[in-house]
Amino acid sequence: MNVREFKIALSQNADKGILFQFPTGSQLAPHFHVTEIGKVMKDFVDCGGTRRSTEACVLQTLVANDFDHRLTCGKLAGVLEKAQVLGLDESMPVEAEVQTDSISIYALSGTPFESDGKLVFQLTSKNTACLAPDLCGLDEAPSQALPIAGDACCSDTTSGGT
Repeated sequence: MNVREFKIALSQNADKGILFQFPTGSQLAPHFHVTEIGKVMKDFVDCGGTRRSTEACVLQTLVANDFDHRLTCGKLAGVLEKAQVLGLDESMPVEAEVQTDSISIYALSGTPFESDGKLVFQLTSKNTACLAPDLCGLDEAPSQALPIAGDACCSDTTSGGT
């Protein structure tokens, strides 16, 4: 979901509450706050030496102890409007930063749906990827398993891989 789609969903549902649903089907506690909206830019060089950059609009969330707090679409739309001073491009993706055991970043995906008078936004897990698989010797998509020290793709830096 991009900024434009997010703004439209919020403005069309101003009086509704908001929920974020994790890929597992569970939801972020309904008394969460959006503590900041940021424009996050990442400039990097991939393992093949190609310079790249990405930008995203990131909503930082916080679940505090004020259990009666409920954020509405209209209130978040107002905060998003204030964040326009950052120069948010309407085509940039929207992501949510959520703290559980550590800070995780999720993409907002799909079309939000209504449930019990609230607008539910679906969170999608983000994954790392090799952007130069031909230089790293990757001939197929790696599994979702975490690399183990000593794996061929992670320990041999002499062949140009990392």
